[in-house]
Amino acid sequence: MMPHDSTHGIGTPFWIETLQPNVSEAVEFYGQLFGWTVDDPGADDSVLVARLDGRRVAGIAQAPDAVPATWLIHVRVDDTDASIAEAQAAGGSCLLPSLERGSGGRVAILADPSGIPFCVNDGQSAKGVEVAGETNTWSMASLHSPDGRASQRFYGALFDWELHEVSGAPFSRWSLDGHTIGLLSDAGDAPAHWAVNIAISDADTTAALAVSLGGTVVLEPFDTESHRNVVVADPAGAVLACSAAVD
Repeated sequence: MMPHDSTHGIGTPFWIETLQPNVSEAVEFYGQLFGWTVDDPGADDSVLVARLDGRRVAGIAQAPDAVPATWLIHVRVDDTDASIAEAQAAGGSCLLPSLERGSGGRVAILADPSGIPFCVNDGQSAKGVEVAGETNTWSMASLHSPDGRASQRFYGALFDWELHEVSGAPFSRWSLDGHTIGLLSDAGDAPAHWAVNIAISDADTTAALAVSLGGTVVLEPFDTESHRNVVVADPAGAVLACSAAVD
């Protein structure tokens, strides 16, 4: 599994956040599933900060009305409003206009030409994850797209991402300035989405625990060459991929 690039430069995915209809239920679920604790955000921010051993790992926020529970990646940009215009010019759309975030900067939810949502954030003071690639933290972002060429054009135009084929693998690799920042694979029969992947120690244990906490198993544990994986959904339906490295 590739580690997430934690430099948080412009064009880099730097934060993950789940939108939830019931924030307290989500806090309870992820606290027991991954051992996360949650900060009080204070009066100036509506996003709860989840931590593992005191380090920032994710955000948990109230979903706007009629928005289903989901996980989103955040990409750092120079100017959120400019990114909205650039995304629209490249065939994407704006799902939620830019909003001031208490932690600094403006945040917007965009969609690529296939309708896959993601966030942009121009706050240089906005804090990203403090740890990635370790057990119970964000490990990878993978775009499951119905049109790889359209995705390559869009994200290349918006963020200067480059796409590289991986010999013998069913996915390609996104890079920025020579650093790997994610993957691209064919969505196939699955819904198109940005998959947030969490590193775990045991896929079967995670699957059983998710169910016991009121979640569901979307994709039963399965093996790849280097990992045992499972896809789960929390009680509100937000989907999360989880992978355990195989020795």
